[in-house]
Amino acid sequence: MSESFWEANLPSSDNVEDQSEDIPSPAIKIDVTLDDFPVNNWNSDNDGNHIVWWYNQNRGNGSRKTLDYFKSKSGVVQISSTTDAQKILDSVLTTLQYDGVEDVEQPSSDTIEIDNPTSLASLSGGWLFTGIWCTVSFVALIFIGGPVLADIGTADWTPTDGVVIDSGVDVSTGGKGGNTYCLWVDYQYTFENTTYNGYVVSYSQDNSCDSWSADADEDYPPGSNVTVFVNPDNPSEAVLENGFSGIDFGVCCVFPFVIIGVIMLVGMLKSTFTTVKSNFA
Repeated sequence: MSESFWEANLPSSDNVEDQSEDIPSPAIKIDVTLDDFPVNNWNSDNDGNHIVWWYNQNRGNGSRKTLDYFKSKSGVVQISSTTDAQKILDSVLTTLQYDGVEDVEQPSSDTIEIDNPTSLASLSGGWLFTGIWCTVSFVALIFIGGPVLADIGTADWTPTDGVVIDSGVDVSTGGKGGNTYCLWVDYQYTFENTTYNGYVVSYSQDNSCDSWSADADEDYPPGSNVTVFVNPDNPSEAVLENGFSGIDFGVCCVFPFVIIGVIMLVGMLKSTFTTVKSNFA
């Protein structure tokens, strides 16, 4: 072939230089590794969300991205190893570099959070369940908490002598769990030269029934002498067991349900905030 052919068809050195200038080059080299993230074992997508959250915090003018975006870009189906996490991080670093980001914050255990992939539909179901749980447990707390507080309020009542007039245990056989037993005690006491009749053992035990107190009246046989605690401001009010000793701890089983309800409520508020932020940021 003639030299004129090559001269006509080969690109000049100037053209080669022009083409190389069209190839984008990274703006900076970001020195971040998996060791910089507060994750011990990279074995779940939640771990990968640490990396994605860090990217979104440093993305500059780039658009907010999700873990699914980087999984698709790097060919990772699910993060189950350090190798998978490294592919996600490589994809994130490449994206940051070509976004032209000039400066990034190093990952920190104090600032990194996990994006919660909770959907709005699952949030609705979670709020429904949490609402029912909290409503039932708090209503139960109102009915039970009042008598417990009343018992605590009797701690400074004045003791006086009394006598048991009669006592017994009522049996209920209608429950599916077997028989339940309800203690009742009638007693008499004298306060400031006036005689009164009483029937309250303690406010939380009054009308309290259970399945293990069949012989509860043995503690209060008719004719026995007892100490009665009298309200000095209203002597017609009295109990046989005062303060914390009068609390029926069997009724306190509702308190763990209230605590669980509070924990669920806080968790739902956090999930809602994170999900709304993730979907609308």
